Amino acid sequence: MTIFTKELSSIAHYQKYPNLIPWIGDGYDEAKHKLLILGESHYLDKDSQYHHNPEEWYAGVDVSAFKDLGWMKTANIIRNGLKDGWKKKSKLIYKNLSKALIESKVEEFAIEQPFQKVCYLNYFQRPAEKIGKSIKVSCLDSQVSADVVSEVTAIVKPDIVIFSSTLAWNHAKKSNLISELKERGIKCARVPHAGMPWWNRVSKKYDNKTGKYYFIDFITSAVS
Repeated sequence: MTIFTKELSSIAHYQKYPNLIPWIGDGYDEAKHKLLILGESHYLDKDSQYHHNPEEWYAGVDVSAFKDLGWMKTANIIRNGLKDGWKKKSKLIYKNLSKALIESKVEEFAIEQPFQKVCYLNYFQRPAEKIGKSIKVSCLDSQVSADVVSEVTAIVKPDIVIFSSTLAWNHAKKSNLISELKERGIKCARVPHAGMPWWNRVSKKYDNKTGKYYFIDFITSAVS
């Protein structure tokens, strides 16, 4: 429970799916530089199909009885990962982001558990259809995701927003969300998905750096 919980709970989409409310570290509100990291999307058990229809999903599906509900409880996933040191393979994105934050040597993030100082949520507000695959983004997915993330940022007021997903960044750009965030004085960047091979590969897109080092360089320049 954080000081932001009540306001975040008032967002219409989170009233339908409170499990998707962002992770906010205990030290986020006092952080000198408030950092929001956006992943791509959750995914569910391979046999689940109740999230496949965008219209039905955004109208509201009762997910309370489904056994894989825990797969999309954003805050719980990170809380549990912090407890076990990101041991599970599915937690690689958080493990790699944590390492990069520590290596940035930015004072507030160069701590044992940097996720205690950041806010995290997945950009897309509907789980992907297949495990390990990107969501098939519908017009409704694109619209709702931009609206929800805009509402979240208005509440948690980040100074820096980093998209760890090219797919999310591209849709946020098309929806004019990136322009909106920049107009509000928020520093924005995109990096590859931190749980994928591109995180450790050099790319021209990232100034001939790996995704990891582009992330580190952006963080250090954003706080200077």
